[in-house]
Amino acid sequence: MYETSRRNGASARVLFVDDSRLMRFAAKRFLCQHFDVVAAQDGQQAWKLLQQDDSIKVVITDLMMPEVDGIELIRRIREAEHGRIRALPVLVVTSVEEKAGRRRALDVGANDLVPKPFSGSDLVEPVQAYLNLSVARPGSRSQPICLANIESTRNGLVHRLEQISSFHDRHGLEFSILHAQLDDYHAIASRHGLNWAESMMRHLERVLAREVRVEDTVGRSDDAVYSMILMATPAVGAKQLRARLREHLARNPACFPGRTMALNVSFSIQCPGAREGHSADATLKAGLARLAEPANVTRLVDRISA
Repeated sequence: MYETSRRNGASARVLFVDDSRLMRFAAKRFLCQHFDVVAAQDGQQAWKLLQQDDSIKVVITDLMMPEVDGIELIRRIREAEHGRIRALPVLVVTSVEEKAGRRRALDVGANDLVPKPFSGSDLVEPVQAYLNLSVARPGSRSQPICLANIESTRNGLVHRLEQISSFHDRHGLEFSILHAQLDDYHAIASRHGLNWAESMMRHLERVLAREVRVEDTVGRSDDAVYSMILMATPAVGAKQLRARLREHLARNPACFPGRTMALNVSFSIQCPGAREGHSADATLKAGLARLAEPANVTRLVDRISA
């Protein structure tokens, strides 16, 4: 028997598939605040629901399940005769250790990956983004969603910094880099596992991406650090952003099933001078080095914990 959880006034139905009762309970708790939710215990049950219920708009599935696993469920969806089923966005809940499974899921047609353990925003935000996209482009196959101001790789961040440095040098403009370090990253990874540390970083990335302007860039520059390249922004503007981030992080801890975790974040502000002659990679490394320095009177304003 499948499980449902309906929110009055909600129109979009989301299917969550997992053989763990705890994960189904947690997912429904987060999702039912925004959507109608139906939960299935395995891929076989989910596949029957998809054929019977044409109100399902998004599928979220685990990989490791009895009967029909997540990989086979995704394959059936992408090879379905009905175009409605083939076009459904499919999100996969997976841990960072499941590298082979993550790759296979994407290869057979998954749209995106949701970290495990997941927070409420890990589920709600991508679902809402894919629903918005399906309204804008009805009937089209959903593609992975990336925010315009997120660089997914460090090399991409360095390349973007090269472009921005060159642009600001040519026009005689100032720009800043604001580095944000999750101070507890390695302690969390040691105490709770890498999955928890990565989920905390995902939460931090989302907060940063919401607060910066669309023309700015956010990228992961180190294991525990995100760097924000702020276009045409002097030091005073970077400090104002830092103040907003501190307030936002204090009000918005990461909420997981049965656990709420505050983010302890240190900041460092860097204002590269025009025509310093340094490479973008060297500039980035110099900014990260400041985070490793002990706080003192002259640097205290750059190293305030959120």
